[in-house]
Amino acid sequence: MVNERQSSDATSCSSSDSSKESSRSSTPSLDAERYERLRDKMRRRIESGDKWFSLEFFPPRTANGAVNLISRFDQMGAGGPLFIDVTWHPAGDPASDKETSSMFIAQTAVNFCGLETILHITCCNQSKDDITSHLHKAKRHGLKNIMALRGDPIGEEWEEEKEGFNYAIDLVKHIRCEFDDYFDICVAGYPKGHPEAESYEDDLRRLKEKVDAGADFVITQLFFRPETFLRFLKDCRAIGITCPILPGIFPIQGYHSLRQLVKLSKLEVPEEIKDIVEPIKDNDAAIRNYGIDLAVTMCQKILETGMVHGLHFYTLNREVATVEVLKRVGLWKEDPRCLLNESVLPPFPV
Repeated sequence: MVNERQSSDATSCSSSDSSKESSRSSTPSLDAERYERLRDKMRRRIESGDKWFSLEFFPPRTANGAVNLISRFDQMGAGGPLFIDVTWHPAGDPASDKETSSMFIAQTAVNFCGLETILHITCCNQSKDDITSHLHKAKRHGLKNIMALRGDPIGEEWEEEKEGFNYAIDLVKHIRCEFDDYFDICVAGYPKGHPEAESYEDDLRRLKEKVDAGADFVITQLFFRPETFLRFLKDCRAIGITCPILPGIFPIQGYHSLRQLVKLSKLEVPEEIKDIVEPIKDNDAAIRNYGIDLAVTMCQKILETGMVHGLHFYTLNREVATVEVLKRVGLWKEDPRCLLNESVLPPFPV
């Protein structure tokens, strides 16, 4: 995920009116009494003062891993997440029908697990036609929510996509142009500013441009101090970003996973956390327990402000730490009769 910049090519719809009408006319008719959009669920929760959580997963590499992940959906779905999201891995044939693809995992979560699901889609290494095709496929599979991202470069540096998009704002505009209001769109926010941004303030302006272009809500990158997110939230509100902004919570679960995620996100671990983690780096249980305590404290401080109603968890496809944090902050609402607090969608034909 990288800083987005407005592209001149994205300021107007490049598809023909007939193409646009084709996209819209093929949208399944939704029964308003049976189906509720994700953004409306969020608004209802905010208006009633209710709190919620959501969970992020990534596609596994093997068929056995896919089976295990679907089983985990059932286990973690029992706690009542408002939604889950599935990441997009360009190197893993993400739009294919393979059981390990992002598309397959996401549509399985919707159609067989009854979970409200967001599918990530990135601009990386894809033409505009490729992306449009993927979005049509997502719609056919009953997916109604997209997280629009530029994505990380496959190599060291980003290579311009001459036949595609180079910034998430371009993708947001394309989705709205080609599919009108069918999809709810999420975009990424960076509490410390993206490392490629000219400045923190410039990155905030880019985020507002994405929201103004049609994004419905924001999920942030991980952070290590609650005040980092709260400052970001305050600054977003000050420049007129009024949509829901969900903090991305990462319970530290191991030394290796911490180093890997920090490397990918280009974040610095605070010294006070390093001082605790380094001496116990070979003790996974000790690091996990510390990570749980740290995440619980951070979540409590954020929720206590009354300005935040939803927490988004980066699970790394693991359940122990995230579930423990949710239980300790009082958001885990297990109901053996139903996977979700919300009414779930009936299975769609695949």
